[in-house]
Amino acid sequence: MKKKKLYSAFIMLLITAIALTTASYAWFTQNSTVSMAGLNVNVTAADGIQISMDAATWKAALTVEDIKGAAYTGHVNQVPDSLVPVSTAGTVANGKLLMYKGSIGANPTTGAQILSAEATVEQAGATGDFIAFDVFLLTSAQTQLYLTQDAGVTSSASKGLENAARLAFLVEGNVANGATSDAIALTGATSAIIWEPNNNAHTTSGIANAANNYGISIDATSVVANYQGVNAIIPVAANVPLNSSDTTYFQTVTPTIKTGTAPTGTSTLFTINAGITKVRIYAWVEGQDVDCENDASGTDVTFNIKFTKVA
Repeated sequence: MKKKKLYSAFIMLLITAIALTTASYAWFTQNSTVSMAGLNVNVTAADGIQISMDAATWKAALTVEDIKGAAYTGHVNQVPDSLVPVSTAGTVANGKLLMYKGSIGANPTTGAQILSAEATVEQAGATGDFIAFDVFLLTSAQTQLYLTQDAGVTSSASKGLENAARLAFLVEGNVANGATSDAIALTGATSAIIWEPNNNAHTTSGIANAANNYGISIDATSVVANYQGVNAIIPVAANVPLNSSDTTYFQTVTPTIKTGTAPTGTSTLFTINAGITKVRIYAWVEGQDVDCENDASGTDVTFNIKFTKVA
């Protein structure tokens, strides 16, 4: 690993579908279930940056065991044994990203597919619908972080699930070195930096899903500029169609960072000040992405997060 890289995290997800269908449906319908196993995380620091899960014990590297267990009292780090598609409009409340889990149903009058959604909130442990955890960064000087060129989300099977993946970073705040309890209590993030990898890649099923369920015409390398992230609970009785942009329930999301399958250069992330900075990291499958459909399930996905301070 190059000295100039601050740290890297590799999250390996093994995703297996219990039931598949030959048709293309949004949000993994037809009782498809996504399971995760074999999580592997390595976080390494360099160039004067140190990392911690509790703002007290500082290391040059973190392991998956650290992320799963060695955190501060009262944390809500969530590393689930299973994942389901969720959606967010990027709204942040009390330092957390608001997430919603969708379900597909049918309009009782027309039979058209409709979307309902319930809130899903992270809890500490191995349950939940998405990944979320806090890390603390310690530095002696203000430092700008960038996403490296080789960061991204990949799949050995390339069935398209990697094209629906999202990550987000919430900078919760900064305190002076030594203020351990103050660092833990930081929840000052008011916005999220949302990263969409593989924004220029779509499978045949993803293309069909875009046309059939969202009325969007794309090809295998089209860039979809934005999508309608869920921003509120959607009652079944509201009969909201999949392609809705009703501002009662949805908000247009344009990811802060969009990297294709072969990105060039670095992408600006955020600045950390001298002292301790708390950052909350999210990783999930975005249900409102056109590539989130049944044929994309049943594969393994690697979230490869790499930061550098060199643009």
